[in-house]
Amino acid sequence: MSERDELEETARPAVLVRRSDLPVPLEHSARSFFGGLPKLPPRFDWPTADVTAYNLPETVALTFVAQIDLAEVPGAGWSPLPTRGTLYFFCSSVFVGEGHPPCRVLYSPTDGNAYPDRQPPPDLMPLAGSDGDYQVRWLNPDVDFHSKVEFKYPVAFRLFRDFYFLEDAVGGELMIKELCKALGPGEPHQNDLLQFRSVDNYQKDENWPFNWLLIACVVRSVLSNVQCDLTNGYYGKPPTEEAIVELKRCRAGAIGWLERCRDLTPLDDVDAGTKAAFRSWWFDIVQGYEKLDRQVTTGVGRIAEDLGNAINYTIRCMATHDVDAVDDAPLSYVANLVRQNRWTAPTAEQGRRRHFHTAIHQMLGYGSSWQDATEEHLEDILLLQIEGDLAFFDWHSDIGGVLHFWIDPDALAQGDFSQVVATYQCD
Repeated sequence: MSERDELEETARPAVLVRRSDLPVPLEHSARSFFGGLPKLPPRFDWPTADVTAYNLPETVALTFVAQIDLAEVPGAGWSPLPTRGTLYFFCSSVFVGEGHPPCRVLYSPTDGNAYPDRQPPPDLMPLAGSDGDYQVRWLNPDVDFHSKVEFKYPVAFRLFRDFYFLEDAVGGELMIKELCKALGPGEPHQNDLLQFRSVDNYQKDENWPFNWLLIACVVRSVLSNVQCDLTNGYYGKPPTEEAIVELKRCRAGAIGWLERCRDLTPLDDVDAGTKAAFRSWWFDIVQGYEKLDRQVTTGVGRIAEDLGNAINYTIRCMATHDVDAVDDAPLSYVANLVRQNRWTAPTAEQGRRRHFHTAIHQMLGYGSSWQDATEEHLEDILLLQIEGDLAFFDWHSDIGGVLHFWIDPDALAQGDFSQVVATYQCD
């Protein structure tokens, strides 16, 4: 028997889970979705767990990850999942040093739209945990809704066949064939245009800032970096007097802009004069940090990266506010976000390694991992795999990371979801 024939014998039916290109308002009628708020039955409490983030143990309400209405999932006749009802996935969003993050999966026999959104509890954990390295520092958990609740993305489902292999060219070829059958041949790969954009490129681009929410986010990102540098200096070495003077100057200008933001509606347009003044201030901040090279931890690249993240975040907020609100954002920025969910043409090397530019979210099958999760859980059922995806902001945007939810087949047959385990592994 050839290697191809042997791999064909390992084939398992599975389901791809594809998110929408842009997030939607919380009140969107989707029954299956990533992020947002769960439509939990009243009998369920929002799950809690003990979480330790960077040596700070705390009991928190877990991050809501996804809701899946099983009536929308294809697989009649072969799937071990219930044919009706809804699964609710909760997990700690602290992944650093945590291979088995605390999780809970709840099951209700009711449809996904049977109940209204459950409002988040006051002890809901910030994304990436309190004081976590992957927190978005310029979001305040006390006032910013999306510092604790992910954006809501409706999902759709497509059947495909999954194969069990590790670093195998033939297996990769089969995997690519099945994915392309389900998703099409793919588009050319393009990186996030804002993720690693240089200051020079921002200087040539006059599309920003396009509303006051973006100004507020950028200003808060500057304040966050300034405060960090005043506190920590250069990798723990106290800042020099020269650095302190420059950082305080940057902070004073940022506070002035933040005070202007407080009196204005976040999604209102910015007039031409204000836009020019803000851009001039931001480039002044960049020049200030250029003078502080090797005197503080924050570099100019971080200032530019924060601007790109703030632009993406602002457009997501606009999309959740109103379906037509993104029309007020520059087309190139919106297209950049949409492109991040498009299936890109896979290469043979990606197939061999089972990792692609586009995040592969799936239910059932074997799943993918950089380490041994799929091997250790070979006899378990993969309830859900969520790969690192730029849509999920910093807490889970590492494209080398994979979050799995596993259940024992006997427990699934009995409808017992209390013993579901999560694994998180990365490259």
